Amino acid sequence: MSKRFSTLDTTRLLFEHPKILFRMIERMDRNETRYLRESDLVAEVMDYTRTLGKADRDRVRLAMNTDNLFRTGLVIDIIKAEGERRLVLQDALINLMRACNASLYQELTDARLRGHLVTLRDVRNRLELSSFSEADPDFTELRDDLNERVSQLIGLLRQNVLRMQTISAQLAELSGDASRAPEKYLEFRHNLFEQIVTLYDRHIKPTLVFLNPDTRLPDGSNLFETLEAMVRLLETSGDHNLADQLFRSALSLNALYKPIQAVAQEVEHFLRKTRRGMVQYNAMEHFYHKLRELKGETETLSLRRKWLEGGDFARSTGFLLGLRGQQRPKHYAFGASASYYQLLFSELDLRLADLRRKNDMPALQEVAGAGRHSRIDVQRINQLYQWLETLELRPTADLVRELHGRLEGFIPGYRFPDLLAALNRLVNTPPEGFQVVTTNRFRTLETEPSPDLSGEQFVYRKRRLEPHTENAHD
Repeated sequence: MSKRFSTLDTTRLLFEHPKILFRMIERMDRNETRYLRESDLVAEVMDYTRTLGKADRDRVRLAMNTDNLFRTGLVIDIIKAEGERRLVLQDALINLMRACNASLYQELTDARLRGHLVTLRDVRNRLELSSFSEADPDFTELRDDLNERVSQLIGLLRQNVLRMQTISAQLAELSGDASRAPEKYLEFRHNLFEQIVTLYDRHIKPTLVFLNPDTRLPDGSNLFETLEAMVRLLETSGDHNLADQLFRSALSLNALYKPIQAVAQEVEHFLRKTRRGMVQYNAMEHFYHKLRELKGETETLSLRRKWLEGGDFARSTGFLLGLRGQQRPKHYAFGASASYYQLLFSELDLRLADLRRKNDMPALQEVAGAGRHSRIDVQRINQLYQWLETLELRPTADLVRELHGRLEGFIPGYRFPDLLAALNRLVNTPPEGFQVVTTNRFRTLETEPSPDLSGEQFVYRKRRLEPHTENAHD
């Protein structure tokens, strides 16, 4: 009598060696079938067990035998067609294997999503005619059916989100040819565009429309309108527990919209990439997954594996060698800098004060031929200096640049040489409580192209405006 395995033992062996069913389910999805050929399963088992020891090899081959799978209920039907035997696996087993491997998650299509929506609409219609009595078996069955369908929909959509969030790796795989065959880039881009547009139109866009609470459908209410209608019916009938549960489920579904929207934006951004951008994208994704594999090796039951063993990775990439000795780029931590916001608000206050006095500002008269090397009219300098005397100023590291930013486009007829001439008088008679300090360093200021200045660069001596102290010097 041959040895037999129970359903529990067979299932345990399947999950101890999951690659067999992973590959078979992937083949089923690729062929768009609901069955797998017995010959393919046998070939896959023989190929996988070739490297195992004798005891493990015999156990796996016996557990994956067709008769054993059918007797334990993991294969629910055997179909004989076209001279071959086709095995139909238990849906629960397939779904559990998909839950263990994100790459096997199936993207939801528009037809599948509409099927779920039509089912929920039917439940809503049946709920309108229900008695809402716990003693009524029709109501209790309807309530259980509602919970099951909503939970199933949330589970499928979450799997769909996880599947879509791995799209970066999928795009990197698709763009690998771009980095290896630049001469075929145009052909590659055309084929890639077709594949990604199909992915976007068939899976991402329908999910976005399905989860958008503002969607208007010609055949009836959308998902959230249907759920809200059922929540109102349950609240009216006094079943607040089920109403709260359904309301929380609606919130969970609404929270899935933003991650899928981010994926849609990533796909649109990828389609606008040039060949150079695709090569860089492919390289970053390649090394990112290398690091993920190294990190995954530390996520075991052994607490000793807490460091990435990346010596070979660093030597193979090259750019990591000596990285610790290089100076790190400095970042601008504006979010935690009180002085930055204080400076920003003070500058805004000064600009608003200028706008309030706009009716009093001078209009500098035009001087024909007054270019960069022309003599600046004394009257223009006096007018500008009188305006500068009335301005409210703050301490600044570059007085010339700050004043130029406040005057340019604000004072009619203003030109940068006017400021340089007027500033000489401001240095000798600074504002009360301040002093102008020349740092003896030359700076360059670019002006907008104009008929007078022709967009030239002006070199000026940098001056700092600071509170008056006794020991300050020029």
